[in-house]
Amino acid sequence: MRGKREFVARACSRTGITKVLESLPQRPVLIILNYHRVGNAADTPFDSGTFSATPEELDSQLAYLKRRFHMATLEEALGVVNGNREAPPRTSVLITFDDGYLDNYALAFPILRKHGVQGVFFLPTAFVGSGKLPWWDEIAYMIKKSRQKSIRLEYPQPATFDIENDGATRVSMQILHTFIQPAVKEPARFIADLEKACGTARPENAGERLFLSWEEAREMQRCGMAFGSHTDTHEVLSKLSPEQQREEVFRSREILERELDLRIDTLAYPVGQRYCFSPDTVEALKQTGYRAAFSFYGGLNRPGETQPFDICRYSVGDQSYARLRLQTSLAAVSGTRWF
Repeated sequence: MRGKREFVARACSRTGITKVLESLPQRPVLIILNYHRVGNAADTPFDSGTFSATPEELDSQLAYLKRRFHMATLEEALGVVNGNREAPPRTSVLITFDDGYLDNYALAFPILRKHGVQGVFFLPTAFVGSGKLPWWDEIAYMIKKSRQKSIRLEYPQPATFDIENDGATRVSMQILHTFIQPAVKEPARFIADLEKACGTARPENAGERLFLSWEEAREMQRCGMAFGSHTDTHEVLSKLSPEQQREEVFRSREILERELDLRIDTLAYPVGQRYCFSPDTVEALKQTGYRAAFSFYGGLNRPGETQPFDICRYSVGDQSYARLRLQTSLAAVSGTRWF
């Protein structure tokens, strides 16, 4: 499907259809684009799927978006969602980043400053300033380093993954998708079984710092960037008990406010699919002082129709410049459609 959409996007660009869409009046819709890592996905021994753009791609994307749309700040976006601020007469775009990798500071931050665009960075506080490997990088590392031609897992249900024909990167994505499903009630068991099936020991850490530091975050804040919580340990919240969820979101907020000397009352749900948060999650956020939370399963945000604890975002990863133009232009004109 992705290949077909890229083909159509390039055809629309060549034939001028995208240019026509760009000339039409825009609706007052809020598009929120989400990035993770910035850099070259082929260079990492960890999860290639976390890379959303190269520095050059991010630079060209921001240049285009700034020419075409109102680039919103976090406060502007929340004001529109909560009805405290009138929506701009044209489409607004908010730029967000999840996980707080070091490249967010080293590569993305200078490009955002160059274009005068605010980025919103959602940090899992247990990883800040560390070389600690999150579960998705552990999983991808073991698969990439495995010498097995295929991987057989019995939990949560029997499944075989073909490294020889599909390649390690694609199998990593397949297994990560399995790991985040509600059926995986015992994450530690899943990873232990994967370690055995791969015949590769999980790494204790990255061997170098992977995540931005508090001092770097404070520098970014002084230069106009915004911050929110991504929980403390990046666990999928819906898999935790109500009390564990409250502890995760409270501890993260407490640490962020102490380190940044800033009120923190927004959160991005780890993974962000519909099944990754629940009414218990929303209640935990309300009880611990949050006013909004961001999902990650797609969707446009229209004034008066967006739920403050389910603000929708789209992924930017793995798409061409032509498709970005078509997607955002179609959304701006229709107020409902994303390509």
